[in-house]
Amino acid sequence: MTAEAAPAVLIAIPTFRRAELLPELVEVVRREANAIEPPSRILLVDNDPDRSAEATATALGVGYRHEPVPGIAAARQSALDAALDHELVVMIDDDLVPEPGWLEGLVAVWMQHRPAVVMGYVRYVWPEGTDPWIAGGGFLRRTRVPSGERLDGLKTGNVLVDAAQVRALGVRFDVSLGLSGGSDVQFGRDVIASGGEIVASAESVARDDIAASRTTRAFVRRRAICQGQVRARLYTRADSSASRLAKRAGFLVGGLVRVPAFAAGETLARVRGDVPASATYRRRRWFAQGRILGAIGLDEFEYARPAG
Repeated sequence: MTAEAAPAVLIAIPTFRRAELLPELVEVVRREANAIEPPSRILLVDNDPDRSAEATATALGVGYRHEPVPGIAAARQSALDAALDHELVVMIDDDLVPEPGWLEGLVAVWMQHRPAVVMGYVRYVWPEGTDPWIAGGGFLRRTRVPSGERLDGLKTGNVLVDAAQVRALGVRFDVSLGLSGGSDVQFGRDVIASGGEIVASAESVARDDIAASRTTRAFVRRRAICQGQVRARLYTRADSSASRLAKRAGFLVGGLVRVPAFAAGETLARVRGDVPASATYRRRRWFAQGRILGAIGLDEFEYARPAG
């Protein structure tokens, strides 16, 4: 990468009560930042009201920003607000680990295409001994899209945002979605609707070593249902009550049709002894149930926090 037109980079790590993960992550991020030419700075965006990451930021010698409004959307927006006009903002979740070439992969794609957003790839790694039914069901998965390909959706676990562009477009993260999930999906929809582009970087890879607590059927069930609810909530937004009602009715009917269809598919897969197909149909059925719940206004927040 040449120094010509090379941008400054703000590497933001939104975090919530995971201080024990931050030293290793910051060490890897520093190594990646030192491997490329653009100047960069690292910022921990702490969403914990108790400021649990502040001492860690001081010990690691990185920037610190406290965001008291609860929810990942507020933390991500706070990272964008912290950027100077000439800076690109790279955000990585606090439970991911960048692989070699992670940062260069994001910046190089931005320099070639100059989009509003570049989305990197998250590689999920199941722990040894995970139930084959869960590992084969696609509950945690991403598609690795070729670099430079335009995308019609967004996930922000590993992403670069051109702060100046999104400010000019008037796009911000919707903090009302911070605890329910889906704020990154809505942000991407708003970017595209406002005329911005989202492109992929296949060379930017961050690894997610899935925690054992996420390998249970109870967890993947809750996640799939929540994702269905989020889809219904986001895609039934409308200015008028009549339009909202019509969209919700469509999602309700669609969910009611899908649930028995996916249940039948799961039964046939079990008869064939096809474990991955059985799990996939179950995931889709749970997602359809979430669509139904979301359509009638029954929400379960994926990132809800205990009172107090």
